[in-house]
Amino acid sequence: MKKQESTQVIISIEAQKVLLEDVYQRRNIEACGVLIGKIDEYGNWHVSHAHPLRNIFASPVYFEFAPEDLLAIELSHPGQIVGVYHSHPTGFATASNTDRKNMRRVNLEQQIPWVWLIISGPFDTNFLQQVQGRIENASISAYHHYKEGLRQISLCAEQTDRTSLSNHFPYPNQQD
Repeated sequence: MKKQESTQVIISIEAQKVLLEDVYQRRNIEACGVLIGKIDEYGNWHVSHAHPLRNIFASPVYFEFAPEDLLAIELSHPGQIVGVYHSHPTGFATASNTDRKNMRRVNLEQQIPWVWLIISGPFDTNFLQQVQGRIENASISAYHHYKEGLRQISLCAEQTDRTSLSNHFPYPNQQD
């Protein structure tokens, strides 16, 4: 993958819906999953789908996929996993030391060109009202670890009618 200064993650409407719903539904633990799509010749990640995966630790501060769950997605979408996502329900808005070590290990040591998305909470009714079904209103960071070091990547969300996305979520005044 070529490194380009303007590298970005372009995320589809469908993937946005899945990500926001997943972090809200699993608001007390780190929600996690994989991103399906393609990487273009300039190193941009085009995310068409997001697939939630089980966090085998069910922890609010750590996530790990079950290897068999990750394998199942790889077998059903060969060569199309372009990244992973997870949430920080406690609101920590940047990559933790554990995240940074995992990014370095996967991107550099294993040479897997994944992008890493981190969605920061808390994921309560205020979160639903703030994002209004739009991922660009959420606190989200994207990262990739290049040879030169960890770099934050810009995120570009496909746009849609607000109502269609916001109707996808529970009523914002619902009690947690």
